[in-house]
Amino acid sequence: WLSGNQQPLRVTLDPSLLSEGQDSAEAAVFAALQSAYERSTATMKERMQELTGGLDLNLPGMGG
Repeated sequence: WLSGNQQPLRVTLDPSLLSEGQDSAEAAVFAALQSAYERSTATMKERMQELTGGLDLNLPGMGG
């Protein structure tokens, strides 16, 4: 889980993941981090659009 500022908040691992070996566990954790980051940034962009009434402000650091 990541905050809206992409700050890590919590990690939960499925116990079966640990039995699949280090490489599989690392790949799954990395994929989950990427997914959480993408969802967090998408949510932040949506919220910014709501706040700006849909204006494309192209703010630095916002990827717009």
